[in-house]
Amino acid sequence: MVSDYFLGFAAHAHTKSELETDQNKETELRRRNSPEQAQTLTEAVLDKLEKDISNSGYNLKDVKLLILYLSYRGEPEEKDRFIWEKILRAIEKRFREHTPANQLRLIGHTTAGEIENEDLELKEVSGIGYNGLSLLALVTNLPIGVGRTWGLGTKEEAIEQGREMAHDAWVDLNQNTDLKEHVQKSKTLFVLTQGPVAGAPQGLGRKGFEHFLAEGIANYMGSSRETRIINVIGGSSGDGLIARRFRQFYGKLGEQSGFKILDKEAVCALIPHLHEPSIGSDVSPTKKVGRSYMFHFDDEADPKFMHLKRIGNKDPRELLAKIVYENEARISREQGRPIIDEKTLLQFVSEFEGLPVHPALGKYGFALPFGNYAPVLPVRVTPKKVFELTRPVRSLEASMKGYVAEIDCAKVQKGARNVYNMLRENRGFGERDVTLLISCISRRVAEIMAGCKSKTEAEILKEALSSTQVIGFLAYGELWFTNLLQEPYHHNFSCWGITLRSAANRRKKPERGKEMGIKGWIKGES
Repeated sequence: MVSDYFLGFAAHAHTKSELETDQNKETELRRRNSPEQAQTLTEAVLDKLEKDISNSGYNLKDVKLLILYLSYRGEPEEKDRFIWEKILRAIEKRFREHTPANQLRLIGHTTAGEIENEDLELKEVSGIGYNGLSLLALVTNLPIGVGRTWGLGTKEEAIEQGREMAHDAWVDLNQNTDLKEHVQKSKTLFVLTQGPVAGAPQGLGRKGFEHFLAEGIANYMGSSRETRIINVIGGSSGDGLIARRFRQFYGKLGEQSGFKILDKEAVCALIPHLHEPSIGSDVSPTKKVGRSYMFHFDDEADPKFMHLKRIGNKDPRELLAKIVYENEARISREQGRPIIDEKTLLQFVSEFEGLPVHPALGKYGFALPFGNYAPVLPVRVTPKKVFELTRPVRSLEASMKGYVAEIDCAKVQKGARNVYNMLRENRGFGERDVTLLISCISRRVAEIMAGCKSKTEAEILKEALSSTQVIGFLAYGELWFTNLLQEPYHHNFSCWGITLRSAANRRKKPERGKEMGIKGWIKGES
């Protein structure tokens, strides 16, 4: 008899151990990148995975799910796509010869940077991997289902597609097993989705509708309790700090089908638990800047409570620029750095579309204690010159008190330790446990701007989780909720982790029988 098994294998290969904050240098890096180097990095990752899987007594045919994070990019867009295709075809080629038809699934996306605890190329691992890729292989006999969306252009579409994506993953899982006990296990739904895009054209693609996608998933969980989806965790795709070209990857490896590149979509994997997972989080790395104000929303705009038209009696753009400028000027004077130009900052605040492209703005948000459990961010300036937020504020009134919040680096690092302690949960970690990490990119940007080069969040997590399989990414928005605690579905400035506990394949040894003799005496082992 073969018992259930679940093991994780992660591999990472990057050329840089830090994000590139200068967009001109980032563009030049992408121009120098080549499809040949991308394939070399991919082959190195695949070689390591194959070796580790073999050393554990398994082989590639036992892999059920691949999760791919990619920060290796090209410029212009045609070169970028060619690199994606090169990487996906290399993965396909390695597995197609070994994997039974329709068994292997893949989900993934482009990221703002990967979180890792080891690297095949970097001499010094900082915890951040950039300009490369990370790949996780799950080896298990449990069924795994995947799903994808087919358009996230409106709030209504996002809700419907979230529900359908979760349903498709459930159907896919069911079709891959005949064992009732596998279907009845509790599960985690891991979601990778389109997020807000900087400088996107008017309408489709400017915002990712992550909140409404998650609302659709929650609706499905509530109406289909037999799925036993306990946790939903994930985050938004990325594109370094440029934030213009986000892609998702999806596919089932069959005789005809392969892995595909998606644009402005979401993908998910439904993963059963052999053992109860542990979850770690930090959602409050901020501190208050200045005094409180009354925030006024446009109650006629749809979606409701997402359009901020005034803070106090002032234009929200002007007030945010003023608060950020005064705070950044004070910090610059204390640290002896050049002071940002106030007019330039106001121009950025007044015109940004999709995401604020000025690094200083990325670490500020709005805290509305009576409307949300976590800060919300302005995602763009609408044609009416008001802020559209990343998600709706929970409110029955069009006005409420709030304040501007700033990420505090000390709280980010304290939060990283809290995440680790929650994941450890007095159980420690197994070598083949899988820890999935999602951290808001603004947390790392805040550390960079503060000059924090040691004991960073990524370094803390790297060292604390050195004994297990880690794969994570820097996100433009984080998703997390459970079947018991739902709103808010979508977070900013947060860090989340989940550890899926491993179990090795053990064959049950036959017991040696004993024979009973006459008069009930035991003759001994037969």
